[in-house]
Amino acid sequence: MAQFYVSLNSLEMATQIANLLNKANRLTVVHTADTILSSPAKYFVEVCENKIIGCVGLTKINNNISKAHHGSVLPQYRKKGVGKKLLKLAVIHCETPYIFGKIREDNIPSLSMSFSVGFKAIQREWNRGHKLILVRRRGGLE
Repeated sequence: MAQFYVSLNSLEMATQIANLLNKANRLTVVHTADTILSSPAKYFVEVCENKIIGCVGLTKINNNISKAHHGSVLPQYRKKGVGKKLLKLAVIHCETPYIFGKIREDNIPSLSMSFSVGFKAIQREWNRGHKLILVRRRGGLE
């Protein structure tokens, strides 16, 4: 069986993911390498020249549902399929029957990408002064 090695260690990857999330998203929590490393999430990342250019987190909530979150792509790599590729990986590797995510209503690119891989809008909610759309789909790609 083949083995693969990456030139980035866990701390470097966690630092880059935290920086990407803090710069690319409008999150209320500031992430650090420690918050990423201590998270129960599995992170799917795209690396280009030792730099993480995109990521998606996947956290198993219970035996029935997982949450896709922290989807981010560096601005210069957007609209090139990186986010969609990472979201598909998260769906494929989801260990539960269902996967959901919460996306700001004004984040049209993320909503469109989610719909393109089979997520459906199932609910709207208010959170900290803005509307979120709850999206869900079955785990695994058909």
